[in-house]
Amino acid sequence: MSLQDWAQWVVRLRWNLIQPGGWARMRHMKMLTSLRRMRWALLSVLSPLLLTACLSGSGPAEPTISDQPKNREVFVGQRATFDVGVSGAPVLSFQWARNGVTIAGATSARYITDPVTLEDDGASFTVTVSNESGSTTSAAAILTVKPGPSITSQPQSASVAEGASVTFTVEGEGEQLTYQWYRDETPIGGATAASYTLTAAATDDGAIFRALVINPGGFAVSEGALLTVVGSPQLSVQPVSQSVAIGDDVIFGVRAIGGELQYQWLRDGVAVAGATQPVLAVSAVTAAEQGSTWSVVVTNARGEVTSDAATLQVINENIRALSDANAQIALSKTSATVGSFTLVRRSDGQIASWGYRAEGQGGDGNFGNPSASIAIATLPEGRTATAIAAGGFHALALLDNGDVVSWGANDAGQLGLGDLSSRSSPAVVSLEAPVVAIAAGLNFSVAVLNDGRVFTWGSNSIGQLGDGSRQASVVPVEVEGIDQVTRVAAGRAHVLALRSDGSLWSWGDNGSGQLGDGIFKPALVPTATELGEIVRIRAGGDQSAAISARGVLYLWGENGAGALALGASVETDMGVPTAVVADVVDVATGDDITLVLGADGLLQSAGANTSGSLGDGGTTARSSLGPVAVVSQGIALDVGGRVFAGAIAADGVTYLWGDNSAEQLGNESLSETGTATPTAVPSFDAIP
Repeated sequence: MSLQDWAQWVVRLRWNLIQPGGWARMRHMKMLTSLRRMRWALLSVLSPLLLTACLSGSGPAEPTISDQPKNREVFVGQRATFDVGVSGAPVLSFQWARNGVTIAGATSARYITDPVTLEDDGASFTVTVSNESGSTTSAAAILTVKPGPSITSQPQSASVAEGASVTFTVEGEGEQLTYQWYRDETPIGGATAASYTLTAAATDDGAIFRALVINPGGFAVSEGALLTVVGSPQLSVQPVSQSVAIGDDVIFGVRAIGGELQYQWLRDGVAVAGATQPVLAVSAVTAAEQGSTWSVVVTNARGEVTSDAATLQVINENIRALSDANAQIALSKTSATVGSFTLVRRSDGQIASWGYRAEGQGGDGNFGNPSASIAIATLPEGRTATAIAAGGFHALALLDNGDVVSWGANDAGQLGLGDLSSRSSPAVVSLEAPVVAIAAGLNFSVAVLNDGRVFTWGSNSIGQLGDGSRQASVVPVEVEGIDQVTRVAAGRAHVLALRSDGSLWSWGDNGSGQLGDGIFKPALVPTATELGEIVRIRAGGDQSAAISARGVLYLWGENGAGALALGASVETDMGVPTAVVADVVDVATGDDITLVLGADGLLQSAGANTSGSLGDGGTTARSSLGPVAVVSQGIALDVGGRVFAGAIAADGVTYLWGDNSAEQLGNESLSETGTATPTAVPSFDAIP
């Protein structure tokens, strides 16, 4: 019996019961007694409800839209949200459409678009609401997409005298505009108006000023305006003496100010034809160059200055093969001592770690307090690691199948996993092909594919992603204009890349000359150095290093603490690769430390000696290479920020020294202040 039939039966029953003689006519029914008992229950409870349903003739209520979707205005790149308010009997279903075309998966009362483009401007969005009794479609909501900013007037280059005031101005078009001025690609604090005014100093000569014009839809980058500060020529970086092997390259460089400068290099006092740039590269040095002197004359209309003479020593070294050690140590790049951690890739492909673990740096699935106890990273089943890299607070590993996994902090997207969530276990990064080399910067990452292309992800504050933009990325992006890469190295915010032809390229921050091109200005895409026949590269902090096929070590970049090992007479940063020492098989650099491994297996170090980080038993800085104690047969080494360092010996013993604020030395017997003498990690073998 249907609901309507039941209601009608109850109505007839009630009618018969209340008619005169109705009860008499029904006495023959055996159910009379029961009906009497049920009468008032039926009349008082069921009849009114069923009668109402019967008389109304309706089933479940059809959907009714009480609140129509509203028109939305958003900026390009943002998301728009559309909502609908409805009533009606459950169960309600929803289906959104764009310009009348069904949107896959848009089946709730709220629809959020993907990031919009200008092509979405004017699109209409409707929703159809349904239940078993029917459906209804909403009115159309119109999406308006506002454009990002554009630049209508560029800042202009200027030439002024020292001490004069100079103003750069940019004009932008768009809504809700804000501004940020940059000097040599570095943001200027407080320079957030359409114009920027400064008093020109001599050191501003050659600086490039540009503005970002910003609104919620993105930003536009102005052209660079060159500031020339006129004055007599002055040299701030002199050429330095070097020692190279026959067949290697030597590069001399100077840094000068004064405006409108011209250069002429001299060899033994005689002008070198065509040598009229701040950088002079002499390729494939011969024995005839032994003892030669090199200087440069810098002139402009207001004067002339001649640099110091640099002496070139030429030695005879054979080409040698540099093999990779079967174990590896990687130390975190952070300068925050309490955030330091240590990774070791054992020869069996396991990854052990200790130290700071708050963002899951142990890779064992746990977030925890700093600890000297050993954690083993949980790699994908059946996989082993062939290389590791440590960033500031994150880690990478290259697996034996060519996959890259990442874990740890992810505040800048440095894990490459499409979000900003930290991971305590290694997760696979999606890349287009198997990977052959990896590197980790402070808060970004680098991978080389087996086809020679380079991909980066994470922070891009000063061009370290190498894709020509200033946009950070939570997924890998391809580096522009470089191929055939075999190795990479990453510092705080710069990258070195070694191509298969032995040439060295670089991009990112260059405030200390760490890119090696001699101009001390950042590069948003790869730029070539003048070095060739390079077989190994390393980077850390704002320093860079390379080893030639003949075992000659080149260092450049930050030298404030003497970490470039050029002696007490050279206190300036170096903007070109500078040959320091021969018979080198590996090197590691940090914020202000250099650690060198000789062919004899002995370690040497130079630079600041904060917390005993040079490993010589003391805390006195030195600007020349000196011996590291204890370690006699090193095979792998690394530097952690500015405060600790480590090495693995041929017998698998792992030594660490320097600060121990996060228990990164892996030895519970050591205090937070650490040790200035290399100390073995107890009960641990890197070569089991």
